[in-house]
Amino acid sequence: MCCIKGWYTAVLLMMLFSSPGFADCQIIAPRTQSLQQTVDVTVGLNDIQFRCQLAEARVLSFPLDALHKPTIYADDASTITPLASARAAYLLPEGVYRFTLTAESDHDSKVSLSLRDLTTFQRANSLHILTISAFGGFCIALCIYVGILGRSLSNAGFYAYSGYILSAGFFFVLQEGVLRILLPEAHWLHGHQIKAIFAGTTVYTALRFICLLLDLRLILKRWEYHTIIFSGMAVLALGFVAALPVTTLPAIANQLMGLITLLGMVAVTLATAYATLRKVHGAGWVLIALMVLLAAMLFRVYLPDVNEFLHRYALIVAVTVEALVLAIAASERVKRLQSDKMQAYLAASSDPLCPVLNRRGWEESAQKMLSAHSKEGGVLLLLFIDLDEFKQVNDTYGHRVGDKALIILAKILNSQSRAQDIVGRLGGDEFVLMSHCHSRNIAERVTKRVTERLEDLIVKIDEQHIPLSASVGAQIIDAPHNDLSLLLHAADMLMYEQKHAAVSL
Repeated sequence: MCCIKGWYTAVLLMMLFSSPGFADCQIIAPRTQSLQQTVDVTVGLNDIQFRCQLAEARVLSFPLDALHKPTIYADDASTITPLASARAAYLLPEGVYRFTLTAESDHDSKVSLSLRDLTTFQRANSLHILTISAFGGFCIALCIYVGILGRSLSNAGFYAYSGYILSAGFFFVLQEGVLRILLPEAHWLHGHQIKAIFAGTTVYTALRFICLLLDLRLILKRWEYHTIIFSGMAVLALGFVAALPVTTLPAIANQLMGLITLLGMVAVTLATAYATLRKVHGAGWVLIALMVLLAAMLFRVYLPDVNEFLHRYALIVAVTVEALVLAIAASERVKRLQSDKMQAYLAASSDPLCPVLNRRGWEESAQKMLSAHSKEGGVLLLLFIDLDEFKQVNDTYGHRVGDKALIILAKILNSQSRAQDIVGRLGGDEFVLMSHCHSRNIAERVTKRVTERLEDLIVKIDEQHIPLSASVGAQIIDAPHNDLSLLLHAADMLMYEQKHAAVSL
């Protein structure tokens, strides 16, 4: 029994002192640390040495946003196989060995390394690719939709939004390495240069879109507005500088890009908050989007060790949320613009007294109906209506009663016409009605209905029963016609014929 206990103690001592003090792999240079800790990388070439003791093959992976052009080699004959992945990934064999990872970096950063079994890695890699691909497709679809919307409205703000969404989509697709699987040999797609350009474009177009959407030029002081715009332009310029094949400039440009981007985001957030207080339409939605984005930037840049998922995906999720919220804000702005445009049109086209179109509004609508008749066929009905002896009504009862009589006549014409018909007042007591009918029979029925309704009217105004009548000149047009003035003149002559015929009776 004593011998067994001694043998057991010896085995434990051998395990403690002869085997490495780690379960899987450990970083031994440039400093000793576990893989659970982030690795500090510096500008230039970085050599990271590992010592592993693996009971089964595992996958070492890390993102390529800070490191690029990685190479890996073992100190002995162990074979380390690179894997097709959105991240840099290597299949480490079982056994005890050392290996070195060499990679370049254009800025000081922290890199998170992951060691997983092959099945877990493949599942996570597939989910990553699916997520980023879906994000890229979402950005492209949203870009096309908003671009078409902007073209239809001739609004530069929507083009800026499309540029922002497209730039953000390409940046994150490149940043997360999805194209490394499809185009592994296109090294220029995986370098930091093109990422820097898209990063600068994303920031600039985002700031420009918000300025245009909220009309910040009109509510901010000149220097405040220029601070936002020039910060975006500076980030854009630094993105191109960071892409230059120079030794020291890219690192300095990357640091300045981060600082100026944060400055621009804070400035535009404060401006949006001010616009919200000023009750600028859509500013509240934009403020929500910016707050979400600032929180994500905080996790991405300044709190990388709090949560790996938030560090990796918070900015992508935030951009997605921001894109949707800004799309809502843009659609609300479109509705507001359309509403304002409609109100302005109605104000310019409506008669100031009667609930019908004025001469300008009626002629514009009538011209469109003439064009529709030329393309679609059918017949046009044009009615020219004039109150009989309206001057006598004004002289007897006063102009106030005369105005009310005109309003009643306009309401009668509206009630006797269809929703697609257009009714207008040319001036004084002259009214017109145009209708696009499928057949002459329908046009004749409309004419009869209006004419009979206007015969021998008795209207009650201010407790007074006032007799009214109107003469109607009806013209039915079969062939396409483009000269509205000639049609009006012909209908006017027919109306006077009716008026004279009534007087002679």
